[in-house]
Amino acid sequence: MLWSGSSSNPVVNGAAALTIVALVIVGLYGGRDLLIPLVLAGLLSFILFPLVRRLINWGAPQGLAVTLVVTVLIAVVLGGVTFAGHQVAHLLEEVPQHETNLREKARHVHSLLGGTGIWQRAIETLRNVEQEVHDPETESKPLKIEVAPNQPLSVFLEYTRSTLPSIATAGLSLVMTIFILLQYGELRDRVVRLMGVSEIGRSTQALNEAGYDLAHFLLLQTGLNVSFGVFIAAALWLIGIPSPGLWGAVAALMRFVPYVGSALAGIFPIALAAMVDPGWWKLMETAAVFIGGDIIVGQFVEPVLFGSRTRLSSIAVVFGAAFWTLLWGPVGLILAVPLTLTIVVIGQRVPHLEFLRVLLGNEPVLEPHQKLYRQLLAGDTTEAAKDAGSWLEERGYIKYLDESVIGCLQIASDDRQRGVLGKGPLDDLKVVLPEYIAQVREFLDFKDEQESARNGGGKTASPNETATAVVIAGRGIIDHAAAELVADAIRSELGISTQCPSLGGLTGISTAGGGAHDAPTDIIVLVSVGEVTGAQLDLLVNRAKRVFEGSAIAIGYWGGSKTTKSLKGHDGGLIFAAETVHGLVHAIGRIANERTNPRRPPPLKLA
Repeated sequence: MLWSGSSSNPVVNGAAALTIVALVIVGLYGGRDLLIPLVLAGLLSFILFPLVRRLINWGAPQGLAVTLVVTVLIAVVLGGVTFAGHQVAHLLEEVPQHETNLREKARHVHSLLGGTGIWQRAIETLRNVEQEVHDPETESKPLKIEVAPNQPLSVFLEYTRSTLPSIATAGLSLVMTIFILLQYGELRDRVVRLMGVSEIGRSTQALNEAGYDLAHFLLLQTGLNVSFGVFIAAALWLIGIPSPGLWGAVAALMRFVPYVGSALAGIFPIALAAMVDPGWWKLMETAAVFIGGDIIVGQFVEPVLFGSRTRLSSIAVVFGAAFWTLLWGPVGLILAVPLTLTIVVIGQRVPHLEFLRVLLGNEPVLEPHQKLYRQLLAGDTTEAAKDAGSWLEERGYIKYLDESVIGCLQIASDDRQRGVLGKGPLDDLKVVLPEYIAQVREFLDFKDEQESARNGGGKTASPNETATAVVIAGRGIIDHAAAELVADAIRSELGISTQCPSLGGLTGISTAGGGAHDAPTDIIVLVSVGEVTGAQLDLLVNRAKRVFEGSAIAIGYWGGSKTTKSLKGHDGGLIFAAETVHGLVHAIGRIANERTNPRRPPPLKLA
């Protein structure tokens, strides 16, 4: 639920939720000058505090531990800036040496885009159109002459003005980080108190998980990005690109930007390759390094390294990047994944924010039977059958029926009885269910063929092949789908010759009984997922006992616990009621063994 609210009117609760969301977004945008340093400080604290805690455990005072960790951090940052400065200076010294190649490339590109021919004529046409639509009044205005200020001084002032906000943000983030590390325990206590004393356990777990997940993610991501930068630097050094260390560092930093970071990092090295090489091979090699490296890291290394531990879906990363970039600009793009991950972790522990976990997390939000029901209603039989094939390979057909199919059909039966499924959806299910069953049956037959091939090309003889069974649905298309799938399970698992009449209920019993006089049926199986009531099921049992005299009756009824318990105590000694498909198939196997091997002791009723 998005917002439970205190009002009984859902419209009021919805309006309140939208108002709160709007206020939060406005606050995030309006307070970005303060929130960006605070978020940066929080992320740095999550990363650095494990190191501080390690030093404290070794006996260092907290103040000394924080001082040592922050000093190392500043030294690393200054060292990186110094290294980048040297690389840039070296690059600027080399650029004039390649002026000839740069001019040749410019002439070549100009000949392709702006030379004689169709391109030149198109450019001239656009220029003529521009002159035609040009406002003549603007041409008659006098030219405005301004005296340019001192150029070096203006450049310095402009550079200072543009970089001062970034320097202030970095300094404020550093100061906040120091204070958070010094007061880490007290700040956690205050956050827990704000979340409610009654929710100490839940809030503490949320903070612990958020801290661990963020620190783990950022450390792994940092290590992976550094490795990627080292790879890029080594590859560019082998190709012969100037300042490979600088471009490796840029690639490592830009990989923190989701999806487009590597591409942006490759623009300047690729342009530099075109400048230093008289031909085009270095350009193609440099582009191949960035493209190939990003594919290898993104598609192979990251899934193995991170797995599902990031807790974020791909769509959440995309929307998170767009949202935070819109609010906070390039800094928001870099912080998008950590911020979204924090929101998802908190949403897992705070009930009112659970909708965020559902929207942004990568965990399955539907149970297998719910997902199957959604697929069938949408007519997506191919995807549903693929899921069935995966279940057959990993867990078996019986578990698939118990944990997915039966629950799905129970929901469908309940929706039909409550009027949720109207005539249109029911008519669609009449088409979808047979298609789905046919595709599942293909997967089941393929599995049987594989088992037969593993057994030397011939199917192992089953001791129950001489037994016969008839599976009869309670009523309607939903019960009939369950009956067909259960019949396939009996046939596949036990090797019993099984039939499933197209009609169910009393008509199905009468139709099946009309052809059973010459060849008596050993086992009658009645199946329903709730389409018939307990009284109606008793009526079906009594009719089956009269029509199929001497046959054992097994019942798979998944429509209510009270009815199932009453069926277990049914008189006659031939009623075997099971609450699961596994129990039903097991009971039928025991009955078949008794019928085909009469010397064996009688089977026990299922509890």
